[in-house]
Amino acid sequence: MYDAIVVGLGPAGSTAAYTLAKAGLKVLGIDKARFPRYKSCGGCISTKIERILDFSIADAIEQTVYGATFTYKSERAMDIVSGRAVGHNVMRNTFDTLLLAKAKEAGAEVVEGVRVTGAADNGSSVSVTTADGRSFTGRVLVGADGASGVIGRELFGLNPKEAAVSITAEVPYDRVKTDYGRKLFIDFGGIPYGYAWIFPKKEFLSVGIAGDAIKVGGRIKEYFNSFAGTHAALKGLNLDERIGWTVPIYYDGAAPSVKGRVLLIGDTGHLVDPFLGEGIFYAIRTAKAAAEAIIDTMMGSTKVDLAPYQAWLEKEIYPEFKAAGRLSDLVYNHPRLWYSILEKDPDIMQRFYNVIRGEEDSDSFYNWVYGKIRSKPWKVIRRWIDSRFLPV
Repeated sequence: MYDAIVVGLGPAGSTAAYTLAKAGLKVLGIDKARFPRYKSCGGCISTKIERILDFSIADAIEQTVYGATFTYKSERAMDIVSGRAVGHNVMRNTFDTLLLAKAKEAGAEVVEGVRVTGAADNGSSVSVTTADGRSFTGRVLVGADGASGVIGRELFGLNPKEAAVSITAEVPYDRVKTDYGRKLFIDFGGIPYGYAWIFPKKEFLSVGIAGDAIKVGGRIKEYFNSFAGTHAALKGLNLDERIGWTVPIYYDGAAPSVKGRVLLIGDTGHLVDPFLGEGIFYAIRTAKAAAEAIIDTMMGSTKVDLAPYQAWLEKEIYPEFKAAGRLSDLVYNHPRLWYSILEKDPDIMQRFYNVIRGEEDSDSFYNWVYGKIRSKPWKVIRRWIDSRFLPV
């Protein structure tokens, strides 16, 4: 009988396993892959992650970035760079392996290379079955196996189609002539309700594009090819080695992330920023909060009560995501107008960097943006803002 079984050992699952094992609980982590393994992802983590981890991730950081070069449909380039770091770029094989190693060091038992095929809340315990015929029992189950995994889909009924779709390619530096230095490259307007990017790593440029699954309508490859064919550093390159993936962003109406003895963290619970698509920070943040709720209930009572984790999400995370959703509506529904606003007032992005760093509350930033844009003589956008982008 384990105190906790964690299904999925990406950033969310490994962080939960680490935190629980460090507190002295008996923990089992299971993942279908063997580590290190490649994971398709932009791999940019906001610097605020350093404040919620109690160990260094320096060995996994490939590039620290201080801002970005923005474009609209690969034109009208605009550099907005800060004097302070905004994010860290990582390769997920290295970063995820580091987190898993920490979980193992803390005492978590780990099973790699085995797929979970079923899970159940039996009332007084939870059980998990795997493809090789084994069965495990625990007091609590932590779902971290992704939006299309068993836990969220079968036990919570989450809709994996509520997501953005994406394609990523890793391009070796020796194939490109552009040095992005300590900047990201972000392009608006080239895909419905999304953006394209180039994130510099040590040996690769991570090139990707993502947009709302419904609005993209199955044309993600077409949008990726268009971006790669128009961006100066990518023209003429063969980018056939690419991987598609989904970004399970937060959506209104999703089921709560707690059900009996089971809870969801990170991507599995669609706990991803709907504006940036940032998932790694929220994977780790929700994992730590979930683990703390488990530790509290294990230490304080014989009755398992995970409701405090859901209460924490509703107080700390959902308001951030709802504010991000309002900004998404503004930016991605009107990318050309938004880009014109940034060209006239780049300080908007400088202040947003403070939000990325965790130095400013999301709601206060969005309300400030509302007031700033509302005062401008752009009648079309003002009318739209008055009806949709209301402050809270």
